[in-house]
Amino acid sequence: MSRQPGFFKAIALTIAATMFLTSMPLGLARAGLVSTERLVEARAAASERERLAAILLRGDVGRQMVALGVDRDEAMARLASLSDREVREIAGKLDQLPAGQSVIAGVLIIAGAVLLGLVLLDLLGVTDVFTFINPIT
Repeated sequence: MSRQPGFFKAIALTIAATMFLTSMPLGLARAGLVSTERLVEARAAASERERLAAILLRGDVGRQMVALGVDRDEAMARLASLSDREVREIAGKLDQLPAGQSVIAGVLIIAGAVLLGLVLLDLLGVTDVFTFINPIT
């Protein structure tokens, strides 16, 4: 068994060079301070983006999107491509919209409740607003 010192030396140099090259950094690392405002804005934008995505995934919104001919996947892709400022703007507009009903429906509900209250008071004999209602004795 003759040893070939040149062969082992070449393998050792190849392994050493490989280890040296793999331990080198490939890019420049940049360190800096991150302001609290920037961190809060980034987290708020991510939270708003998740909230908008959850709204798009709701069943009633999905049915309305289908009725309007909008593809849900395309809407999600467009939401993902919006900037943080645009996401905050849309979320702000959603927060300002009325939840559920119009003003007319609210007025009708209140008027119905008042009418029902007056009828009950007439039935109990407390008031006499409606002459066609006879009080319970």
